[in-house]
Amino acid sequence: MPEPTRRWGHRLAGRAIVGIVLALAALPIYLTTSPAWRPVAVRLACAIALGIGCARARRWARDAVETGVVSPFEAPASPAPAVQLDAGFLRLRDDLVASTRSRRYFDVVLWPRLASLAGPGPALPRPARRRLLRRRGPTLRELEDLVARVESRP
Repeated sequence: MPEPTRRWGHRLAGRAIVGIVLALAALPIYLTTSPAWRPVAVRLACAIALGIGCARARRWARDAVETGVVSPFEAPASPAPAVQLDAGFLRLRDDLVASTRSRRYFDVVLWPRLASLAGPGPALPRPARRRLLRRRGPTLRELEDLVARVESRP
Protein backbone atom coordinates (compact mmCIF):
# COMPACT_ATOMS: atom_id res chain seq x y z
CA MET A 1 0.00 0.00 0.00
CA PRO A 2 1.46 3.41 -0.94
CA GLU A 3 2.34 5.97 1.68
CA PRO A 4 -0.35 8.57 2.52
CA THR A 5 1.63 11.39 0.87
CA ARG A 6 1.93 9.38 -2.35
CA ARG A 7 -1.81 8.61 -2.27
CA TRP A 8 -2.61 12.33 -2.06
CA GLY A 9 -0.36 12.93 -5.05
CA HIS A 10 -2.11 10.23 -7.06
CA ARG A 11 -5.51 11.60 -6.10
CA LEU A 12 -4.53 15.15 -7.05
CA ALA A 13 -3.18 13.98 -10.39
CA GLY A 14 -6.34 11.96 -11.05
CA ARG A 15 -8.57 14.91 -10.24
CA ALA A 16 -6.52 17.17 -12.49
CA ILE A 17 -6.88 14.72 -15.38
CA VAL A 18 -10.65 14.45 -14.81
CA GLY A 19 -10.91 18.26 -14.75
CA ILE A 20 -8.98 18.61 -18.00
CA VAL A 21 -11.13 15.96 -19.71
CA LEU A 22 -14.30 17.71 -18.54
CA ALA A 23 -13.03 21.07 -19.76
CA LEU A 24 -12.15 19.59 -23.15
CA ALA A 25 -15.63 18.03 -23.36
CA ALA A 26 -17.32 21.30 -22.32
CA LEU A 27 -15.43 23.50 -24.80
CA PRO A 28 -17.20 22.19 -27.96
CA ILE A 29 -20.54 22.41 -26.17
CA TYR A 30 -19.80 26.02 -25.20
CA LEU A 31 -18.74 26.95 -28.72
CA THR A 32 -21.75 25.30 -30.40
CA THR A 33 -24.36 27.03 -28.23
CA SER A 34 -25.75 30.30 -29.48
CA PRO A 35 -24.18 33.44 -27.97
CA ALA A 36 -27.45 34.30 -26.23
CA TRP A 37 -27.40 31.01 -24.25
CA ARG A 38 -23.68 30.92 -23.37
CA PRO A 39 -24.05 32.84 -20.06
CA VAL A 40 -26.84 30.45 -19.03
CA ALA A 41 -24.67 27.43 -19.89
CA VAL A 42 -21.72 28.80 -17.90
CA ARG A 43 -23.96 29.56 -14.90
CA LEU A 44 -25.47 26.08 -15.08
CA ALA A 45 -22.04 24.43 -15.19
CA CYS A 46 -20.88 26.56 -12.24
CA ALA A 47 -24.04 25.68 -10.28
CA ILE A 48 -23.44 21.97 -10.86
CA ALA A 49 -19.80 22.27 -9.78
CA LEU A 50 -20.84 24.28 -6.70
CA GLY A 51 -23.51 21.68 -5.81
CA ILE A 52 -20.97 18.86 -6.02
CA GLY A 53 -18.52 20.84 -3.88
CA CYS A 54 -21.18 21.64 -1.27
CA ALA A 55 -22.23 17.99 -1.07
CA ARG A 56 -18.63 16.96 -0.46
CA ALA A 57 -18.12 19.69 2.14
CA ARG A 58 -21.31 18.61 3.90
CA ARG A 59 -20.13 15.00 3.96
CA TRP A 60 -16.73 16.02 5.35
CA ALA A 61 -18.39 18.12 8.06
CA ARG A 62 -20.77 15.30 8.99
CA ASP A 63 -17.90 12.81 9.21
CA ALA A 64 -15.92 15.22 11.40
CA VAL A 65 -18.84 15.72 13.80
CA GLU A 66 -19.74 12.04 14.14
CA THR A 67 -17.29 10.72 16.67
CA GLY A 68 -18.86 7.32 17.17
CA VAL A 69 -19.22 7.80 20.92
CA VAL A 70 -22.74 7.08 22.07
CA SER A 71 -24.08 8.63 25.24
CA PRO A 72 -25.64 6.30 27.81
CA PHE A 73 -29.03 7.84 27.05
CA GLU A 74 -28.77 7.06 23.32
CA ALA A 75 -27.25 3.61 23.70
CA PRO A 76 -29.58 0.70 22.98
CA ALA A 77 -30.84 -1.18 25.98
CA SER A 78 -28.89 -4.27 26.92
CA PRO A 79 -30.58 -7.50 25.93
CA ALA A 80 -32.54 -9.34 28.58
CA PRO A 81 -30.73 -12.31 30.08
CA ALA A 82 -31.58 -15.61 28.48
CA VAL A 83 -33.96 -17.81 30.39
CA GLN A 84 -32.16 -20.76 31.95
CA LEU A 85 -34.30 -23.88 32.19
CA ASP A 86 -33.59 -26.65 34.65
CA ALA A 87 -31.65 -29.57 33.17
CA GLY A 88 -34.12 -32.08 34.63
CA PHE A 89 -37.02 -30.27 32.99
CA LEU A 90 -35.19 -30.25 29.65
CA ARG A 91 -34.55 -34.02 29.90
CA LEU A 92 -38.23 -34.69 30.64
CA ARG A 93 -39.30 -32.49 27.76
CA ASP A 94 -36.92 -34.32 25.43
CA ASP A 95 -38.25 -37.67 26.69
CA LEU A 96 -41.81 -36.62 25.87
CA VAL A 97 -40.87 -35.42 22.41
CA ALA A 98 -38.89 -38.59 21.69
CA SER A 99 -41.78 -40.73 22.97
CA THR A 100 -44.23 -39.13 20.55
CA ARG A 101 -41.85 -39.81 17.66
CA SER A 102 -40.89 -43.39 18.48
CA ARG A 103 -43.10 -46.10 19.93
CA ARG A 104 -40.04 -48.15 20.88
CA TYR A 105 -38.62 -45.27 22.92
CA PHE A 106 -41.97 -44.92 24.68
CA ASP A 107 -42.15 -48.65 25.46
CA VAL A 108 -38.53 -48.96 26.65
CA VAL A 109 -37.87 -45.62 28.39
CA LEU A 110 -40.96 -43.61 29.28
CA TRP A 111 -43.54 -46.30 30.05
CA PRO A 112 -41.44 -47.94 32.81
CA ARG A 113 -40.89 -44.53 34.40
CA LEU A 114 -44.60 -43.71 34.33
CA ALA A 115 -45.46 -47.15 35.73
CA SER A 116 -42.98 -46.71 38.60
CA LEU A 117 -44.33 -43.23 39.35
CA ALA A 118 -47.88 -44.58 39.47
CA GLY A 119 -46.84 -46.95 42.26
CA PRO A 120 -48.88 -49.93 43.46
CA GLY A 121 -52.54 -50.13 42.71
CA PRO A 122 -54.50 -50.47 39.54
CA ALA A 123 -52.28 -50.57 36.48
CA LEU A 124 -52.22 -47.62 34.14
CA PRO A 125 -53.91 -48.21 30.81
CA ARG A 126 -51.27 -48.41 28.11
CA PRO A 127 -51.98 -46.10 25.14
CA ALA A 128 -53.09 -47.89 21.98
CA ARG A 129 -50.80 -48.03 18.99
CA ARG A 130 -51.58 -45.69 16.15
CA ARG A 131 -53.22 -47.47 13.25
CA LEU A 132 -51.61 -45.69 10.32
CA LEU A 133 -48.29 -44.83 11.89
CA ARG A 134 -47.28 -47.90 13.90
CA ARG A 135 -43.79 -46.68 14.65
CA ARG A 136 -44.98 -43.40 16.10
CA GLY A 137 -45.55 -43.18 19.85
CA PRO A 138 -48.66 -41.91 21.64
CA THR A 139 -49.86 -38.39 21.06
CA LEU A 140 -49.18 -35.58 23.48
CA ARG A 141 -52.85 -35.64 24.49
CA GLU A 142 -52.56 -39.31 25.51
CA LEU A 143 -49.36 -38.61 27.43
CA GLU A 144 -51.06 -35.68 29.17
CA ASP A 145 -53.91 -37.98 30.25
CA LEU A 146 -51.43 -40.55 31.59
CA VAL A 147 -49.58 -37.94 33.62
CA ALA A 148 -52.87 -36.57 34.96
CA ARG A 149 -53.84 -40.08 36.12
CA VAL A 150 -50.47 -40.53 37.83
CA GLU A 151 -50.87 -37.16 39.59
CA SER A 152 -54.43 -37.95 40.73
CA ARG A 153 -53.33 -41.09 42.57
CA PRO A 154 -52.75 -40.76 46.33
